[in-house]
Amino acid sequence: MKKISSKEIQTLELDILKKFKNYAKQHNISFFLCGGTLLGAIRHKGFIPWDDDIDICVPRDSYDKLIELAKENRFIDGTNYKFCLPLDENYIYPYIKIINTNTIVYEKDIKKEYCLGVWIDVFPLDKFPKKQDDIKKVIRKHSKYKFYNKMCVAGNLLTPSKKIVACFAKIYYTIFCIGKDNKYWISKILDLVKPYDSNYVGNLVWPNQYREIFNDSVYSKTLESQFEDDYFPIPSGYEEYLTSMYGDYMTLPKESERVFHDFEAYIIDDE
Repeated sequence: MKKISSKEIQTLELDILKKFKNYAKQHNISFFLCGGTLLGAIRHKGFIPWDDDIDICVPRDSYDKLIELAKENRFIDGTNYKFCLPLDENYIYPYIKIINTNTIVYEKDIKKEYCLGVWIDVFPLDKFPKKQDDIKKVIRKHSKYKFYNKMCVAGNLLTPSKKIVACFAKIYYTIFCIGKDNKYWISKILDLVKPYDSNYVGNLVWPNQYREIFNDSVYSKTLESQFEDDYFPIPSGYEEYLTSMYGDYMTLPKESERVFHDFEAYIIDDE
């Protein structure tokens, strides 16, 4: 296998995004750039230079349609780009990833048996409850389920301190969560999704706490923004979104905060 650089990872991810855009158009799937990808589009007209992932979000009706399409054919036609779905075997996330099957990525602090290819993240846009107290309950439950899931899949630990913490966590988990594997906790997260009668929408299955919950007017219209050498859909309320997520989003962070994700990626040899 050949190790690949962050820049090469970006190039591979961008191609997945382009192929997905064509796929989404073909199947009438709505989506928006989100997270750091949306920030990169607005501030840099492409990747944040020190970022090495791509995030998109899909309204729930299109997201459910996408899952059904992916069950029929796991690959984007004519590519090696595969849909990974929640509750798939050895897949540890409650949302879709699209992976390049000619690559392998080892994530920090996660067992190597759960490795994937270079990916883009596909998050659903779901309704949140109307009342703030109910939103807090959902966020608290998600944080708990995510923590337990992380304990299930933890591994590939490189420092002695993390190994010691992981040892105690494993003992705790064995005592209090016996018989509950990562699929159990992913199912608990997915069960948080309900048809709430509310104008609040956001990423309920992998929320950034309270910063990623908005009035649905943020997504009421679709604009287009440049990202590298192509154009992709963004929400009309991108300013409100980015301000909530990042504050003064046009100001660059300190150099010490400009760091890539901590993982290793490889191209699989053809031989």
